[in-house]
Amino acid sequence: MYKLLVCVLLISSVTVAEDIDLVSERLEVINKLKHEISEQYVLEEQIPAILSSLETLSSAETLQQAFSHQDFADVIDIKLNEFDKHFSFSWQAKEEAATKQPLESYWDRLERKNSGFNKVEILTGNVGYIDFWGFDKVNDDSTARVAKVMAMVSEVNAIIFDVRNNGGGHPEMSQLLSSYLFKNRTHLNSIYWRYSDQVDEFWTFRKVKGKKLADIPIYILTSSKTFSAAEDFAYSLQSLKRAVIVGEVTAGGAHPMRFIDLSNGFIAGIPYGKAINPVTKTNWEWVGVQPDLVTSAQSAFDLAYYTALSTLIKTELSVAAKHEIENKIEELAITLHQ
Repeated sequence: MYKLLVCVLLISSVTVAEDIDLVSERLEVINKLKHEISEQYVLEEQIPAILSSLETLSSAETLQQAFSHQDFADVIDIKLNEFDKHFSFSWQAKEEAATKQPLESYWDRLERKNSGFNKVEILTGNVGYIDFWGFDKVNDDSTARVAKVMAMVSEVNAIIFDVRNNGGGHPEMSQLLSSYLFKNRTHLNSIYWRYSDQVDEFWTFRKVKGKKLADIPIYILTSSKTFSAAEDFAYSLQSLKRAVIVGEVTAGGAHPMRFIDLSNGFIAGIPYGKAINPVTKTNWEWVGVQPDLVTSAQSAFDLAYYTALSTLIKTELSVAAKHEIENKIEELAITLHQ
């Protein structure tokens, strides 16, 4: 009986020691996170509320709960996302990181998969359709890919850009694509960087590889999954009255972020910049891009296509082209009213 009691006491002591170590480790991680947010988060007026929220999570009761590092990371991630959708907080075990095959980065996947362009098509009625899932970094390769995509639609009478499944990426790709859609140099967007206290302005490029399509109607399809640079693309063109947005309100992420290693396998993504639109003087953070034509993501394509054709049929067309468009409009009208 005495030996059993000793064993129980020893086990209890080990458990208490492990709990103390766990609390200590998590307090250290939260304190590092609070420091990085204080130093880098772009909306300085929000920082006190964020730190106060993290302080609440620092209570011994919360930290001593028997949940895993992954669960702990999820709790922090959810809490941070209440303040900014570009915040992230994750964890990976050292052993897992050492043995696991490295994940392909978002940028590497874009580079390997045609800079995110899935489909380019000329639809009935001479309407171009471009579907892409990301905004690649702008370099010689991606610029050449964009030139090929835009060459495919260089003779169309309208273009539909599909960013319903686009998670964003680099603002310079939004700048490059938009440059094909304006005749004159145009101020698209600006980004304020807290670390340098400076603003970078994004203007259309004076020259592009190929033909500019400055006078044809543009439609952009959105969904609740449209995020970040994809929202920038839609918001900028909408603000300049260069595109009609069709679909759902977008996710609402307007703050570029960077990743920071907090040690012990914990990684934080902290937004350190914010978009400032030259027309609205604000951005789409939290509120998302508001569609001009509101419909479900599933119906967005048909509605945009129908609207494009309804606009084009009012222009000067050959008898054959007008007949072709009329038939397609009737077909789409039936689909939209089902």
